Amino acid sequence: MDFESIEEQDGIRFSWNVFPASRLDATRTVVPVSCLYTPLKEREDLPPIYYEPVTCKAPCKAILNPY
Repeated sequence: MDFESIEEQDGIRFSWNVFPASRLDATRTVVPVSCLYTPLKEREDLPPIYYEPVTCKAPCKAILNPY
């Protein structure tokens, strides 16, 4: 499996390529299970959005994710 191409496609890098199968395995790991997510990664297969962000009214102010 080519992990670099998956990382390039999704913009996510994991510290491990598989998750621990049990709690015991998870406690034995030296490196914590984590990921680095790149939310602003430019992807050529996604077209740009040509309108202002859709936001919720106050006090929420959440922004709708169009994807």
